[in-house]
Amino acid sequence: MRSWRSVAIPFDVLALFGPTAAGKSALAHAAALRLGGEIIVADPFQRYRGLEIAADAPSAADRADVAYHFVGDLELIESSSAGEFAARAHEAIDQVRARGRVPIVTGGTALYLRAALTELGFPPSVSTETRTWAEGLVARDMPMAVAELARRDPAAAARVDTANPRRLARALELAGSPESQGAPTGRLWDDSMRIPTCLVVVTRPREVLDRLIATRVQREIDDGLVSELERALDAPATSREALQIIGAREVAGMRTGEITPAQLSGLLEARTRRLARRQLAWVRRWPHARVIDLDDAPAVGALGVLLEIWDGSASDDV
Repeated sequence: MRSWRSVAIPFDVLALFGPTAAGKSALAHAAALRLGGEIIVADPFQRYRGLEIAADAPSAADRADVAYHFVGDLELIESSSAGEFAARAHEAIDQVRARGRVPIVTGGTALYLRAALTELGFPPSVSTETRTWAEGLVARDMPMAVAELARRDPAAAARVDTANPRRLARALELAGSPESQGAPTGRLWDDSMRIPTCLVVVTRPREVLDRLIATRVQREIDDGLVSELERALDAPATSREALQIIGAREVAGMRTGEITPAQLSGLLEARTRRLARRQLAWVRRWPHARVIDLDDAPAVGALGVLLEIWDGSASDDV
C-alpha cells in the first residue's frame, strides 16, 4: 500500500470547507485515518458540551479513532470568539505538526476556518459596558443603531450586514474605538496562509444538499434535539454565543406557543438551507481553493481524489 507521506508534499496543513451536511466531516475523518492526521474543528458550536446533537458533533466512536481538537472544550456559560479560537488553533496545529502528524482543519464557519489558517490580527475584546450599550441600542432601535454605526465608522456600516442584529451589535462595539484597530476585514478572503495549506472545498448540487439537510434535521430531532436545547435554554447563564445555534430560537418559540411542534422540522430545514447558501457564497471568495463536487455519492468515496490533491498529482478538473 502506498504511503501518502512518502512523497514530496508541498503542504503542511489540509483544510476542508463546505456547506453544512455536504459530507466534509466524514471526508476529513477518512483522510485523518489514512494520513495519520488529527482534526482541528473550526466550528464555534461543536465546542460546547451540551450541544452535541444540535452541532452535529463527532461521535464518541469517531473520537476514539481520531484525535479531535476543540470539540466539547467549553461549558455553556463560556463565550467563544474567533480571536480566542485563532490563538488556540495555531498552537494546536503547531503541536500536531511537531508530533509528525497532519493537521486537518475542517468546519463550515468561514471566519473560524480562516482564523485557524492565517494571521488575521483580531482586536481584543471590548468592555462589558460597551457590549451592553451596543446590544441595547440594537434591541431598542435598529435604524438608530445603523445610523450610529454610520456616524462612528462609515466603512464598517457599508461592509457589515446591518440587517443582522448580532453583526450590527458587534460592529457597533468596535466602531470608532481603539480596539477596532487591526480588525480582520481585508485579509479575511485573501490567499494568505500562516503555514502552507491545501484548501479543499466540498460541494454538492443544491437539490442533493437540500435533501441531505432534511435528513440531518430529522435525525437530530429523532436523537433528542428538542430536549437538548431545552436544557441549554434552562441552564443558568448560558452564553449568548451558545444560543446562536440553529434550533435554540425555534425551540424557545415552541415553549411560548409561537411555533408548533409540527412546524419545527420545516423551520430548521429552511434556516439550515439559508446557512448552506451563505457558505456556498463564501466558497466563491476563495478562487484558489480546489473544489470536489460529491454529486450524490458518499463523501468517503472522494478520499482518493482528496489524497491526489494533497500530494499534488490531481489535475485542476476534479
